[in-house]
Amino acid sequence: MSAVLEVRGLRKSFDDFTAVAGIDLALPEGGITAVIGPNGAGKTTFINLLSGKLVPDEGRVVFAGADVTRLPPSARVRVGMARTFQITNVFPLLSVEENVAVPVLARAGLALEPRRRVDAFDDAHAQVRRLLETVGLAARASDAAGALSHGDRRLLEIAMALASEPRLLLLDEPTAGMGAAERDRVLAQVRALAARSSLTILLVEHDMEVVFGLAARIVVLHQGRVIADGAPQQIRDDRRVREIYLGDADVVPPPGEAAAQTGAPLLEVRHLDAGYGLAHVLHDVSFTVARGEIVALLGRNGVGKTTALRSLSGLNAPWRGSAIELAGRPVAGEPPERLAALGVSYVPDDRRIFADLSAAENLRVAMLALRHERTRWTRERIEKIFPPLATLWDRKGRHLSGGEQKMLAIARALTTDPSLLLLDEPSEGLSPLIVRILADALAHIRSEGVTVLLADQNLMFARAVADRALVMERGRLVHVASRADLAGNDPALQRLLAV
Repeated sequence: MSAVLEVRGLRKSFDDFTAVAGIDLALPEGGITAVIGPNGAGKTTFINLLSGKLVPDEGRVVFAGADVTRLPPSARVRVGMARTFQITNVFPLLSVEENVAVPVLARAGLALEPRRRVDAFDDAHAQVRRLLETVGLAARASDAAGALSHGDRRLLEIAMALASEPRLLLLDEPTAGMGAAERDRVLAQVRALAARSSLTILLVEHDMEVVFGLAARIVVLHQGRVIADGAPQQIRDDRRVREIYLGDADVVPPPGEAAAQTGAPLLEVRHLDAGYGLAHVLHDVSFTVARGEIVALLGRNGVGKTTALRSLSGLNAPWRGSAIELAGRPVAGEPPERLAALGVSYVPDDRRIFADLSAAENLRVAMLALRHERTRWTRERIEKIFPPLATLWDRKGRHLSGGEQKMLAIARALTTDPSLLLLDEPSEGLSPLIVRILADALAHIRSEGVTVLLADQNLMFARAVADRALVMERGRLVHVASRADLAGNDPALQRLLAV
């Protein structure tokens, strides 16, 4: 069978490092191939080279027998390549149907007909409807895209990619940030797409359940090179893959370890209400976090976890009647810089690394902002809990992988010497080995007297690190799980998180 995609000697270097160091790969038509590897292995750079977002320094990309190495992304779409991104990119103010109509009309040469609705073009409108049916969104056609759940937005983005009628579909972490139910629904749609003999799917993913459940072939990258390529069982049995990606031990520490001694409440939240404009997101949320605790705020996408952390960090003002106390001091409504000075550090899910600054310079920003001359979290101490950062201090933020940026963002937050560390989705998008490093790091951070409140959807990660969990649903706190509940088969957790 001839290859629909051939990559020969592909290389890409940035100012201070080589991201892709010579990749050869051939994909036959049809089926699903997964690309995996530790954070910093070059996966996203590789996808960017295939899609035309980046131009290689050396090598060739041949698609359907034609050299597309120097073609821009738009030209690659026209010849049959399409992709989705790590961060979902839809038009939130347009309806679901209108989002899909944009690429459909563009492909039909009707994009410059602003005075006519899509339903005025019978063929285009029918194609939009077929695409929505393909991804299971036909019933949501008239809904605003901004009102969709995270999983439905992923499906909408896939529908938009399919509008170009591709032969090759590139999916960059299609299930990142999803709960189990949404993930399973997206996976079912991807499986259905793969059943089309003419569609080839190449996906980058960290979730091993997704990878081994979907892919017939797995390619493993490390330091910009292919180190393994084969069927799922071959990859499971590959010693080197286990060493550099999965790790020799369990991905996360086993549950049931004794929790650290905790003291009086550090954080007290009473009757917290918050939202955005007219949207009421948090409803009467009350809880406490004791000194020295690690508490996990769990729940599916859209339940209000991020809004809660933003309200605690001062980025989103709580509504009237809300009470927040830090070490007995009322702080509700205080601006973020004041809360940071009082010992609250917040790490958002998108990390917010300064792209043009080096890792070392990123580390200094927080100290300069708070006018701190020194910190107990020196570079040497940070390297002990995040060993991968030891060789990255001179590398610019834009050249760090997602996992490296996550570690740097947490390290930067620590340099403010916080008493309370707020982490939004800390385990999202990380390789299993980096998740294990993060779990170990949180145990060390807690041993240094830092209290941690983290929002996540990963129940396994919460089991490994948290003393207890607070579970949210529809903006309300609906369940509290002890460490024993987390370690066991708590039916409430299963109902609220997995279904």
